[in-house]
Amino acid sequence: MDSQNDKSGFSSFSDIFDYMKQRLDITDTAKKVFIDPIKPVKLNNRTVVLYIENDWIKSVIKDNYDELFKNQLKDILGFEVEIEYVSNNDKTISPEELVRVSDPIPELDDDPYAKNRMHETEENSNYKYTFDTFIVGESNKLASSACRSIAQGQAQFNPLYIYSEPGLGKTHLLYAIKNEVESHHPNYNVMYISAETFITEFVNSVKYNATEDFKRKYRNADMLLVDDVQFFSGKKESQNELFHTFEELHRRNKKIIFTSDRPPKEINDIDKRLTTRFEWGLLADIAPPEFETRLAIIKRKAELMDLKIPNNVMEYMADKLKNNIRQIEGAIVKMYHIAFLTQTTPTIIMAQNTIKDVMTEHQPIPITVEHVITDVSHIFNVSPEEMKSKNRNSQVSTARQVAMYVISKVTDLSYTSIGKEFGGRDHSTVVYATNKVKKVMQTDPAYRATVEDLIKNISNT
Repeated sequence: MDSQNDKSGFSSFSDIFDYMKQRLDITDTAKKVFIDPIKPVKLNNRTVVLYIENDWIKSVIKDNYDELFKNQLKDILGFEVEIEYVSNNDKTISPEELVRVSDPIPELDDDPYAKNRMHETEENSNYKYTFDTFIVGESNKLASSACRSIAQGQAQFNPLYIYSEPGLGKTHLLYAIKNEVESHHPNYNVMYISAETFITEFVNSVKYNATEDFKRKYRNADMLLVDDVQFFSGKKESQNELFHTFEELHRRNKKIIFTSDRPPKEINDIDKRLTTRFEWGLLADIAPPEFETRLAIIKRKAELMDLKIPNNVMEYMADKLKNNIRQIEGAIVKMYHIAFLTQTTPTIIMAQNTIKDVMTEHQPIPITVEHVITDVSHIFNVSPEEMKSKNRNSQVSTARQVAMYVISKVTDLSYTSIGKEFGGRDHSTVVYATNKVKKVMQTDPAYRATVEDLIKNISNT
């Protein structure tokens, strides 16, 4: 389907009927005389109601187009329908129904009972981060096999470094290792931590004079799993602490697993000693799943949710949700909820609306100016307050200019609006700052890499 409806999702029966009309293989004259006068009223369970003012046209439609309509609607909806044709003389339809085109297709409501039911189903489905719920395909076979070998104590490599775009299962694999090891070795100290949490805890340990407690916590781990190590970029002291933690654990033959959104050499502003350690063991990338894997993920998730989805609907979803496993799983959960609320079998139309909503929900949160300023301040070791002040210190000025440039790249703010965020500076100051950054980026590769990495990290957050 290449129509606009297919791209945006059907929000009403009117959309469905309009799409059906586009698919009809009839002459333009027949379409104009017989099809265009039809008004779609509603889709009520498996009954379609069509309004035709002219009784003669209504009789022609019933005699000549009824089966064609049914076949087309079955192909679109995924189930057979009956069609009721009404006109002004019919008493089976209210005046209000003739005024409106149709009601929207049922969506997720704030229904406490339904929410509790879905929560119970999720809990009972055992859809945890385990190897059993991780669907293996060509795109992730190496990473999955490596993680299983670690969990089973058979891996001959150390560390394991997994990288991929967000939403492809890296965190799932880390938790699968943790759950598998802890189920067989309850006394093992398996530590999972995100890079951001590691950095925050380390900074706080320095602040509160508790660095020994911090070191003891991580260096006594039997297995260390660190998620999203790209966030160590620019954090020199935290990198140093991670390096020494790695050295201690590796010396004691403790397994270490890292994940990132890029290969080690593509992480900018990071200690070469760490990059080398990341590459000591096995590097495994995960690519977006191919169609067969996406379909298997949908089938497995639906099975665990006890949701019966027709094959054509699952194939439609697998064809549309191509890049992100989180979206696939989110779509199944939402479809379960809608099917439960409406007591209907999932259809292509339900999938259309579910996919549209899930993809909207997973769009990045609008990037705030404060977010950018905070990240830039960490890189250049200046405070956000200094960046907004009149301080002309070289380090502060450079950070301020970079922040202005990054904001101009990742937001829709005008130069005037950006200037107001930095102590009320005028438009010309922001123009100068962005031009200055562009010029330095052309001659200084390290500077350019820092700025580009900032933009990438902020955009992916």
